[in-house]
Amino acid sequence: MQKYEPDPNTVELEFPEEKPVKVNIYGQEFPLRGKDSQFIRKVADYVNEKMLEVGANMPGTTAVDKIAIIAALNIAGELFQMKQDNQSVEEYIQSHSESLIKCIDEHLES
Repeated sequence: MQKYEPDPNTVELEFPEEKPVKVNIYGQEFPLRGKDSQFIRKVADYVNEKMLEVGANMPGTTAVDKIAIIAALNIAGELFQMKQDNQSVEEYIQSHSESLIKCIDEHLES
């Protein structure tokens, strides 16, 4: 099993704060601690929204853990798509930057 390595670009929800933020996800209350309570609430609201979407499309007897796993897969899919889109944009910018630099250099040499 691969060891979890946190992404240095993400905000971890486990940094100490004096008082936990209570959030409601799919009808269950969770006390979470973090640097930014507003960010925690936004993340929790997003997870709750995704679970409600999945739950609305599942039979009424579907277990909460199954709904949570499917919601997590949907969120992970969104993340992977955004990372792929971001990489494409970075490659486009890099390519065009190099072309512009070459054009400028050629202009300065003439």
